[in-house]
Amino acid sequence: MPSPRPALAASAALTATALLATACSSTASPAGSSGGGSGKQTVTFMGFYGSFQDEFTKTVIDPFQKANPDITVKYVPIQNSAEVLAKLRASRSRPVADVALMDRSVAPTANKEKVFAKLDPAKVPNLRRLVDTARSKDGYGPGFSLDSLSILYHSKKVKQPPTSWNDLWDPAYKGKLAMPIADTRGVALIIALEKILGGDYKKDIDPAIGKLKKLAPGVETWQPSPDVYTAVQSGEAQVAVGWNARGQYYKDSSGGVVQPVLPKEGTVTQINTINLAANSPHTAAAQKFIDYAIGAKAQKAFDEAAFYAPVNRDVRLSPAVKNRTAASDVQRKNQIPIDWDWLTTRYTAWVDRIKQEVISG
Repeated sequence: MPSPRPALAASAALTATALLATACSSTASPAGSSGGGSGKQTVTFMGFYGSFQDEFTKTVIDPFQKANPDITVKYVPIQNSAEVLAKLRASRSRPVADVALMDRSVAPTANKEKVFAKLDPAKVPNLRRLVDTARSKDGYGPGFSLDSLSILYHSKKVKQPPTSWNDLWDPAYKGKLAMPIADTRGVALIIALEKILGGDYKKDIDPAIGKLKKLAPGVETWQPSPDVYTAVQSGEAQVAVGWNARGQYYKDSSGGVVQPVLPKEGTVTQINTINLAANSPHTAAAQKFIDYAIGAKAQKAFDEAAFYAPVNRDVRLSPAVKNRTAASDVQRKNQIPIDWDWLTTRYTAWVDRIKQEVISG
């Protein structure tokens, strides 16, 4: 009778292999991992909340998924770029997102800290189709959308609509202002005020800070809830500072109650960048999604719906939409020059001064 040892050894080996496979499959999956071994991948995308999420999902994510059935895009809404940076800093080795939007003023900090990874031009060929403003000089995430700072007002309650940044100091608006400026909006407003005051923002922002201090007693809220556009629409605030694209979107959705204004002194262009998280487990799928997002089809669809100016030079917006975006001839002629590369090194200090000297002062 043959010895049972070979059979027992084989059985033990099979059992050990099965246990090892079970252990591996039960390991926690990083962001973007779908598990299950089906070959289908999930790209986790961090983007701005509210109307931005709604339109981005309909015009970018849904068509991308239809064209790429092996890739699912999970949208994680965030409040602002500071939140994105904090979450990705805290999850460097296993990032909580594969792709993330971030203001042009904050993104260089993330790049320097290696929170984001450089893109492979061969995997993102639409990089070659971008306008100069949206290009990244060092190979990191490019611009996704272009916007501009504006004044918002409630058309049924404001008898004399504002036309100038100086109108924010009009006594008629005292106690009726919403000023969410502890972020990029405040930084952009400082640039605009420095122009009005004849100053040089690279040398001294004391004049702009001083002017904002004088405005403080007339501010009804520094943190409108849930956002400044809803606050103006509801009448909680009658005049406010916000971004043009969302202002235009709310103009339509509110039946004209919310009205955005390009001040006569000009405005500042703001760029949202789209970035690949370092150590993403699905780099190829993530870059494929980024390429689609900056492509002409997605850009036109999103910008027509959300009133941003396109970053892809092949896009031709309908005149009715273009004239309401940062791509309009009027806005392009009235852009206040700004050196975002230089400003990145001052951004945090400026926001801190706004918080400490204007809002809390």
